[in-house]
Amino acid sequence: MDIGSILEGVKEANLFIQLGVVFLVSLVPFLEGYVAASVGIVIGFSAIPTIIAASLGNWLSVMAIVVLYEKLSQRRKAKQKDGGSGKRMEAARKLFNKYGVPGVALIGPIVFGHHIGAFISLVSGASRRYVTLWMTVGVLVWTIGAGVLAAVGVDLVSRLR
Repeated sequence: MDIGSILEGVKEANLFIQLGVVFLVSLVPFLEGYVAASVGIVIGFSAIPTIIAASLGNWLSVMAIVVLYEKLSQRRKAKQKDGGSGKRMEAARKLFNKYGVPGVALIGPIVFGHHIGAFISLVSGASRRYVTLWMTVGVLVWTIGAGVLAAVGVDLVSRLR
């Protein structure tokens, strides 16, 4: 089952159910808010409430990573004591060192999503406050941008018919 069929299943439901499903889909890492908003709008959901629901869902799930970082950090430290730093962590640190938190928040969704971007930023030593700020900006830019593009595309296609 894909995101399109999930959202298509609630197409005829009331607005709150539609927005609830968009919210739930946007919580999922790699689907993110920009995917949930775009698909919801293309299917026919109201654009502004859909963008808001998708942004909120994506933002809350990314903030859960930021808030729970302390527990994740303790686990990571325990693994490092066992000798498990990992090649992925080294690659993530290189990406962070090259672009910083703003780059990871704004470019990262193309490569790995906001959730991993938040984790990479925190693990690399950025403050929780700075990560929260830039991840919020990143989620909003991506979700609003994708939602607006989807709405414009739907409007354009309907005018061409």
